[in-house]
Amino acid sequence: MLARKPALMLVLVLASTTACRSKPSAGSGGTNAAPGTSASAEPAPESPAVPPEEVQRAVNPGNEKPYSGPIGTVNGTVRVSGDPAPELTSVLAKIPPGRCDDARAFYGKLFREGPNRELGDVLVGVTGYKGFVPARAPGKLVKARGCAFESRTIAMTFGQQLEVLNKGPETFIPELVGAHQAALLVAVPGGDPVKLFPTQVGQFKLVDRSHEFAKADVFVLKYPTVAVTGLDGKFSIDGIPAGEVSVTAYLPATGQQASQHVTITAGETASVDLTIPFAAAKPAPSASAGPR
Repeated sequence: MLARKPALMLVLVLASTTACRSKPSAGSGGTNAAPGTSASAEPAPESPAVPPEEVQRAVNPGNEKPYSGPIGTVNGTVRVSGDPAPELTSVLAKIPPGRCDDARAFYGKLFREGPNRELGDVLVGVTGYKGFVPARAPGKLVKARGCAFESRTIAMTFGQQLEVLNKGPETFIPELVGAHQAALLVAVPGGDPVKLFPTQVGQFKLVDRSHEFAKADVFVLKYPTVAVTGLDGKFSIDGIPAGEVSVTAYLPATGQQASQHVTITAGETASVDLTIPFAAAKPAPSASAGPR
């Protein structure tokens, strides 16, 4: 019989991380790197990802076999209610007109919403199931273009590497705040992804040193049953063990959340729509007050 463990919890931990070196791609001259490569400002020794035993202690302490029982899917739409998102005038002042106009729409307000109040950049997690579900890929790919990252929220599983791929014409210099980098890493247009390595479960900040307004909240979690909404507010999470679970939507920009219990049935899709309230006059709670 499949081993069981206590229900997983959606833990958004605010914590500083221990030192971890990233592996820079070939090159030592920043933006002078040849097309098709990435570069670092100075040479740095190769560094591995987090040791497998550390990952296992965090995400699978019971050393369970991967869950192989009945699974289902949950999808839905997240919307916002209440006041509209206020403009961030201090951020808008940093965004140059013309070449970074897309970034003004992306970062110019407290949060992004669609025409029918669909909410973008929401972290949606499914927790409470029994069984160990491993990550499906070794890395989490994030694309950058137009002076912006593709999302203001990034979700990944502990043990995965964060890969930043430059799809635009300008240089990006990504940095994962909270995870020490041994060298300055440069993602050149058309080059290989820059690889960053979170060293523990927790919350980090992805920034671009060439565009100070470009930022994303990075959540490194103990489980892979997560998704992040686009501007249409939609999410879909599959491979969920059958049974009772909780679906929680969390908006990092405001610290607000909404959740609902649902039953996952084998081979079926459960539909869950959630609404996150926002009141402009109400102070936002600290990020540590997020869903657990």
